[in-house]
Amino acid sequence: MRAFSTLFIAAAFALSANAASVNKRDVSAAVQLCIDSITSTSEQLEAVNTAVLAFTSADGIIAANKIHTLEQVLETRLKKAGTDCCADIGAITLPEADAVLSTVEVLVPKVTGALSAIVTKKSQFDAVFLATALVKKDIAALDTQTKTLDTCLIAKTPTDPPSYLEAANGYVAEIDSAFSAAKTAYGI
Repeated sequence: MRAFSTLFIAAAFALSANAASVNKRDVSAAVQLCIDSITSTSEQLEAVNTAVLAFTSADGIIAANKIHTLEQVLETRLKKAGTDCCADIGAITLPEADAVLSTVEVLVPKVTGALSAIVTKKSQFDAVFLATALVKKDIAALDTQTKTLDTCLIAKTPTDPPSYLEAANGYVAEIDSAFSAAKTAYGI
């Protein structure tokens, strides 16, 4: 659900924002793969969030299953982002850190917004037999995958200057807070 939350803007926008601030030659292929995976996750999160926002209890279990199917794709993309970003890629340069953090910066409000939507729609999911059980499962799975990615983000972020690590910790804290609210709302 972090991917739900966490958590996301279209890839073209994210990549154009990165291109404006970072020269692509300053980003290694391995770091670019991480960025691309985060962007792919962001795109799928947007699809999930759109489906959640449109959901009403009148749509029934078929619509809830559609959201769950979209979440499964999101979970797969989030796992790939975790694998791609957690790979041993050596020291991250400051331009690479800039590129990754600006991609994450785009993602965070999408994650928090999606998780907020899940909380807001709880009564609608509760009104459909088994829908809340699916949502709970999805929140827990996405939270686990997001924590893996968050751990890598923090571990690979340069500590000098300290502003990089402060930014990364801030993004992780926002996402953790949104997941905490969703888990509390759903009794997870």
